[in-house]
Amino acid sequence: MKLRHQFVALALLFSLLLVLALGVLLAALLRQQVESSLADKGQALALVLAEDPEVARALRGEPAGLAERMERLREQTGAAYIVVTDRQGRRLSHPVPAQIGEPFQGEDLWPTLSQGRRHCSRWQGSLGPSVRCFAPVSEAGGPPLGAVAVGFLQGQITRLYRAQIGLMAAAIGAILLLGGLLGGLLLRRLRRTLLDLEPEYIARRFAQQELVLESIAEGIVALDREGRITSLNSAAFYQLRLPLLHRQQALGRPLAELRPELAPSLEQAAADGLVRFQVQGQAYQGQWLPIRRQHKTVGRLLSFSRPEAASDLSHQLTHLQQYAELLRMQTHEYANKLNSLSGLLQLGHLSEAVEMIQREKDDYQNLLQELLRTIADKPLAGLVLGKFSRARELGVAFELDPDSCLAEYGAGLSAALITLVGNLLDNGMSAAWANRDQRAPRVLLSLSDFGKHLIIEVEDSGAGVDDAIADQLFDYGVTGRGGDHGVGLYLVKETVARLGGTLEWRRTAEGFTLFGIYIDKSGLSDTPWTPSSP
Repeated sequence: MKLRHQFVALALLFSLLLVLALGVLLAALLRQQVESSLADKGQALALVLAEDPEVARALRGEPAGLAERMERLREQTGAAYIVVTDRQGRRLSHPVPAQIGEPFQGEDLWPTLSQGRRHCSRWQGSLGPSVRCFAPVSEAGGPPLGAVAVGFLQGQITRLYRAQIGLMAAAIGAILLLGGLLGGLLLRRLRRTLLDLEPEYIARRFAQQELVLESIAEGIVALDREGRITSLNSAAFYQLRLPLLHRQQALGRPLAELRPELAPSLEQAAADGLVRFQVQGQAYQGQWLPIRRQHKTVGRLLSFSRPEAASDLSHQLTHLQQYAELLRMQTHEYANKLNSLSGLLQLGHLSEAVEMIQREKDDYQNLLQELLRTIADKPLAGLVLGKFSRARELGVAFELDPDSCLAEYGAGLSAALITLVGNLLDNGMSAAWANRDQRAPRVLLSLSDFGKHLIIEVEDSGAGVDDAIADQLFDYGVTGRGGDHGVGLYLVKETVARLGGTLEWRRTAEGFTLFGIYIDKSGLSDTPWTPSSP
């Protein structure tokens, strides 16, 4: 059985038990109420008859017609019997004529005859068990002349009780029927609300959704139509710097109340839903998306991030593409050289083939020895070796300053160094090759981490920086080459700023362009290993 069916069944069962318990209690109270009502009726009738002058006259010795009159009153009032007794307890009236003149049965009569007390009691009389009420008949405050007894049999009480119970049972049945109808409506509403899904499945999906939401690096905020926060992930909570201790405290509160300075910019979204805003000087950009339920817009969702976050991904993709291109070029270069060697060997020119192999070996061996001697950071050394191959393919002379020295660093700082050196070398080789008609293309790389600073310098034989873009050289998208460029130097600037260093460029006395990076090693989180010797 599905959980929602169990829920409705338990609710109906609880309602049934509650109604039955109340029915039993009401039945007991109802029987007591019927008996009490008949006793009050009998007591009132007995008091009225005790004040009747004809009853007193009959007790003084003139009983003619008393029995017939009491019988008529009994039939009119619905009593089982109305009995008038003298002071000796002899009956002067009775529904059964043969009982007239006989002694009254029951000791409950005597308190009325001896003490003049009126009361009701339950007793087994000549007609059966009954509830009977007594009232004394007296004159001028004297002793009782007799008594009037009015009785209702238990059978009469039971019939009245059953009639009342029948009405109550019909009411209980109507209540249960109404409860069943309401249970069916509730079950139908639950099925529509829960989309015919089980609560366990919904709870599992909610937990999965929460995990997915928390794994997203972008900030996600969902608002209802009144602008109150209905959901947000931790990234949004920390990036918006909400003035709260916990993320859950923001739920149900208006975003404009928590961040009043965001209200104007958040409302002024573009036609495509794009929005830009700042939080404590940090710029963000995002997009509004409508939240719809049953074809109705019930709120909206904002996903946002820092602009440079997207740029970082783009830059990483660019580097991967560059490395792939580098591998392609190296494959092409070595394929050509292998073809040359194959041709020389087939022609029988063994000495020329050996000379060619030795020349290639010497060039790379010299560079490898220089790299092993000067650069202990293996990922960076691999990058420099790859750039050397790229420079050879372009026809650019690549030189490594023999006085260079760089220790090995942790993975984080090593990745940053790769970004810095790789982008500066790419720009230097491009500039040198573009200016090849004016002078021989050349690039010089110098690395040093002696002393308190880490220094990176790249010098190229290019034409230099155009004066029109000199002031915006390190801004995103600014380039003198056109096309899809203007990313490398921006990324270098951002990386240097993150490391707390300085970036500058200048023209040397020889007419070369030199880019220099100077970083204080005391502020670096990755501690280098033992420095290599120069």
